[in-house]
Amino acid sequence: MLGHLPQLQTVTVTEATRQVIDRMNGVLKQAAALIETYRSQGRVSRRLALGNKEKFSICAQNINTCINDLMISLQIHQTTQLDAIVNRAIPSDPEDDAAQQFIASHGGVNVVKESRELVKQFADTLEQGVDDQTMEQLNMNLSDTIHDNQVELEKKINATVSDAILDGLKDIAAQMRETDKEQKFVCVQCNEEYRDSANGPASCSFHRADPWNRNYPCCGSQHPCTFKSHRANHHCEYAYNNFFKRAWGIINYTDTCDKFAQVEDTNLETNKEQKAYVGQLLRWVSRGERVQDPTLLIRIGSISWKEKYYFHTFTAKELLALSEVINITHQCTIFRTSSSEREYAMAEWLLSRDGVINAVRLTAKVETSDLPFVSVCPIDINTCTKSGEIVVLSEGGLRSYTPRGEYRIPPTVRISATLAEKPLRVPRTFKTVTSPSLPVVLKVTSDPPLTANADYARNDIDYFEGIVSIVNKSPVNGGEPITLESISAAFRLVGDEEYTPVTSIKIINEMFPLTVDPRQSLPVKFLVEVPRPEEDEKMDIRWWNRAYIARGRPLRLKLTVADLEGEEASIVCEYVFTPYSLDKPKPESEEIAFFHFDDADRCNRAYIRVSPSTREDTLLEIDGNEVTTTKLQQIVWSALKSGESEIELGMGCERAGGDWEWKAWALVDINCRRVYALKVLLNQGTNVSDKKYACLGYVPCPPYGGVLRNTRQIRHATEKVLIPSLPPIPDTNYPTDDKLDDYVPPPAVAPAQASGAGAGASTVLPADVSARLSSIDTNLSRIAVSLEKLVEILSVTRGVNGQGK
Repeated sequence: MLGHLPQLQTVTVTEATRQVIDRMNGVLKQAAALIETYRSQGRVSRRLALGNKEKFSICAQNINTCINDLMISLQIHQTTQLDAIVNRAIPSDPEDDAAQQFIASHGGVNVVKESRELVKQFADTLEQGVDDQTMEQLNMNLSDTIHDNQVELEKKINATVSDAILDGLKDIAAQMRETDKEQKFVCVQCNEEYRDSANGPASCSFHRADPWNRNYPCCGSQHPCTFKSHRANHHCEYAYNNFFKRAWGIINYTDTCDKFAQVEDTNLETNKEQKAYVGQLLRWVSRGERVQDPTLLIRIGSISWKEKYYFHTFTAKELLALSEVINITHQCTIFRTSSSEREYAMAEWLLSRDGVINAVRLTAKVETSDLPFVSVCPIDINTCTKSGEIVVLSEGGLRSYTPRGEYRIPPTVRISATLAEKPLRVPRTFKTVTSPSLPVVLKVTSDPPLTANADYARNDIDYFEGIVSIVNKSPVNGGEPITLESISAAFRLVGDEEYTPVTSIKIINEMFPLTVDPRQSLPVKFLVEVPRPEEDEKMDIRWWNRAYIARGRPLRLKLTVADLEGEEASIVCEYVFTPYSLDKPKPESEEIAFFHFDDADRCNRAYIRVSPSTREDTLLEIDGNEVTTTKLQQIVWSALKSGESEIELGMGCERAGGDWEWKAWALVDINCRRVYALKVLLNQGTNVSDKKYACLGYVPCPPYGGVLRNTRQIRHATEKVLIPSLPPIPDTNYPTDDKLDDYVPPPAVAPAQASGAGAGASTVLPADVSARLSSIDTNLSRIAVSLEKLVEILSVTRGVNGQGK
């Protein structure tokens, strides 16, 4: 390439040509300098300087570009040569000049060509002989000869090109066979096969993050967003989605590794964690085969595509080789998440006097901690196991002071009703009340007497259903069937003086009017709708299998049947409310505290349980919400910054559709820098306009976190959230029974006395005879009425038939 530079001096240099020349010159100098530098390096330096490969790759790309520049320079060189050839004069031959003079002096070309003697004469001047071939060549058509030669040349060219193409195809096939012999690898980033010869800087395409809900958080698109070289082995140089599947398959299971030591600290403002971990790898996947070679696992930082992290394994052989490298380089740091001294996580190798790795030092530091967490884990590199006890060099985090005295925890305050947990009593049974002229008995046969809202539930009506048997107590001999025309129902609550008609009554299995034969019974299944009062309707409560209207007092339902003459018989059915089962406190071993209030309007209990937790970092649970050591330290940090000693925990929610709600706070001792108690407030929610009930409870906070030996005087929190002021709870001591429906037997009637002229004493009829006579009179009256109605019906029927005819 340098040989072409002098040739360019004869060419007019334009701006584009100058750029080509400068680039060629610069690339050649850089390549020469790189080669010279590489040669000056020692053998070990060449191998350890990993950046050499990248520099040579860039140099090769630049030289490839310069090859194109070389083609341009060759074209420039050829242009100068062609210019000299095209522009120079055609050379003059003396023999051509002699031939022109001879032809001109002997009459022209045609005369000379036709005369053998003239041709021989000219040939003698050139000392050449003349034969038949010479004369034939003179008279031959030159155009035909050129055409024949062109055809022959094309045949030779075609044959040559065909051979060249065939040979090229053979070379390509041979190269493909050689390529097939090259080893194939499977890329861990994209799961595709590749060969080293075809692996380029952007051959692999993948996502940086693991998909979440069919979306990739790294770019929000389904198309790959990152392009790198294919990699055959997993690494942590940069994030790729397949790495996280592999890493979480190890981290999230307990049978994949054996933890030796771990340090962890959390920034109390940003909630960002710094952590480091060392342990032994047991298997690559849960329930898989155990690894054959002893393997050490080191994890630093949070395994996330947004964070810097380190996740690597070392076998015993690799650790032994690494010891030799550390002895030479003195580079003991395994990985550090940040160069900042205020917040970082780091792991380091520690070597014995013999220069062999014998421990790993783990460090975690956050900005909100004065000191870092530092632990040293001794290891045996031959077996990749822990060889001694963990040595704690430093403890970070927000540490509290030992309180000087006992904290005063306020008692629980509850404004609540008292709900019964059992029915008030068993429903009463009542006797039939009937007139003497209607010999029927009504008997309730359903158990319980009334069932509430079994199949229907509304907010303005309670449904009651039951079964009543109607018995005709007339004797079989001489008795008459009884026809009942209608049935009605009314209700009242115990303590009320009057009955109120129900909204509707429906007979399910029969239809009125109905007839009951003597000494026979007929079961009647009924369904009634009892309207609720206006205040109960506003509660918008729908209960199944329980009547809301009877939650405080038993309800009585009077069923009345009437015959054709209007004679009536009635029976009272009673419904006693069965309360819902209420949640109760658990044993102390299972529960720390139980806060509640009872709502008499809704007959339910609002409650919150505070339970101990089995998790390592969780102190307790409030209604399933975990209270962790980190959470309490964040609260203390917030209290120290704001000066407030009552901090909301950020827990709580509405329950039962807004009927009640709860929240929780932490009481902080700012002087000792610790949470000493938690308090929970339960009150009625936004769905309740007339609030009546509430509960405020306190729980002592169990010991947590690091505690300094230095003691300080306790300082109680200043509470601002108190139990709300509520009106007095109204008296709910309703009457549970009354005597309004008790059966009162009718007064005894004195027997009638008959007097005669010749009789000195009155005659008294037996009781059964009197009853029999009364029954006969009643039946005769009914028969007379029935006959009259039958005559009327027949007369109407005949009149209609006569008109039809």
